Amino acid sequence: MPPHLPSSLAIITGSGQGLGKEFAAKLLSEGAKVCISDVRVETGQRVVEEFGAKFGKENVCFIPCDVTKVEELAGLYEGCEKHFNKRVNIFCNNAGVNHAPGWRKCIEIDTMAVVAGTEVVLDRMGKQAGGEGGLIVNTASLAGILKGFNRESVSYYVAKHGVVSLTRSLGQGYLAKRTGVEHMAICPAFADTEIIDDLGVKRETLEAKEGIMEPEYVADCFLKLVKNGQNGDVMIVRKNTPPFIYMDYSLPLVGALSIGARVMNKGLRGGIFTVRHQAALFGVVSLTVILIAHALLSLVSLGVRSLL
Repeated sequence: MPPHLPSSLAIITGSGQGLGKEFAAKLLSEGAKVCISDVRVETGQRVVEEFGAKFGKENVCFIPCDVTKVEELAGLYEGCEKHFNKRVNIFCNNAGVNHAPGWRKCIEIDTMAVVAGTEVVLDRMGKQAGGEGGLIVNTASLAGILKGFNRESVSYYVAKHGVVSLTRSLGQGYLAKRTGVEHMAICPAFADTEIIDDLGVKRETLEAKEGIMEPEYVADCFLKLVKNGQNGDVMIVRKNTPPFIYMDYSLPLVGALSIGARVMNKGLRGGIFTVRHQAALFGVVSLTVILIAHALLSLVSLGVRSLL
């Protein structure tokens, strides 16, 4: 069930700039209270001053946090509840980097810290732990859906695939019933934030191939996800395209291909059911369906004519 934003308390990691800052502004504009968090103290304090003047000082606070340290994540959560004297019901794992700091640091921040943050939240927000339930929103990326384009960036793609898998794995109905916590992820393509500054790809190339979105637009989509999303939803956000939910089709696809492999088993002679075999079988099945549909329509047509 979507949270009632006017009575909500949210924590957003990495919200001193970029998408996290815009996400915070959207929640505040809906009446929620928000804890800004960032590893850069001066940046976070400036945002609190800005948002305090705009939305009311009583509705926003700042707690610094290095998301790679579990004790700081726990301190962030507990410090936020203590400051506002109420339960957190929205937690956004948003802090992230690109591959520039190195593959180990990229995965540490973009995947390990998201898993750690999720565990900290479930141990406090989950009904099994005496909490009231709530919502975890993970900032993934379109890179969490697609494959990488070079060796240098592969760690970022691996990391974001992990975030998408985490969201879908925990965002299953039977788990939500147990914990009361729902999980969603937003997967934006390129947005005009610091994270695209040192990708090793020219800005003009990014603009030509995919387009660069304004952070405000991504934040609009984030708010739609929070207000209307379903447990386990993974939302893709691209420039000049309405946001859409990208379902996990892997299980039915694996099932269909398993049936295809069994059908083709004799012809394979102990070999592999390759993409070429799959395409051939798909063509045969499609043609068969078309012929059957044509035959049925012909029979119906004949029946109608006989009645006339």
